[in-house]
Amino acid sequence: MSQTQQKTLFGRAIHAFWFACAAVFLFEAWLWDAVGGLLKQFVALIPLAALKRVLARVLAELPAPVAFLVLLLPLAVIEPFKIIGLWLIARHHLVLGILAFVAAKVLGVGILAFLFDAMRGKLLSMSWFARFYVFVMNVRAKAHAIIEPYKIRLRAALAPFKERLKGILASLEARGGLGRRFALLRARARRLRGLT
Repeated sequence: MSQTQQKTLFGRAIHAFWFACAAVFLFEAWLWDAVGGLLKQFVALIPLAALKRVLARVLAELPAPVAFLVLLLPLAVIEPFKIIGLWLIARHHLVLGILAFVAAKVLGVGILAFLFDAMRGKLLSMSWFARFYVFVMNVRAKAHAIIEPYKIRLRAALAPFKERLKGILASLEARGGLGRRFALLRARARRLRGLT
């Protein structure tokens, strides 16, 4: 193998590594946004308004270093569950291990995102945390820049399939509509089961 081929192969390996890092980082960022938002919606549904106000006030009044420790608390509680999930996977309890790991991951990220949002001002008042936050946001922007060309290519590759699917759905609707078809199928299924 020539030196040029080695350089090319090394360059591709490095590019693949950074692509994988960017994809994982963006997945984590998406999980942070999505689960944090769901947790906010869940908290909004809890009818204990007075308790929520007290909790929000307590979090807002915490000194910045204590707020940081509160932010780390879910990690200390959730991380052992991830280790248990990995242990279960190693003991050939694959489904249970994956479920434990994923549940711990989602719950941990959700709680972390919720707490960060509630204490953002306090946390960003610490200069080192503010610098770290800016660093993470810059990494997120670079990760988007790495992934974006592939997203554009993927959208272009999927465009003919999306158009074809739109055509199929339009032809189904022209023949009586999807809603009517689903209602007829449901009625037939009920008749077959003896429900009507």
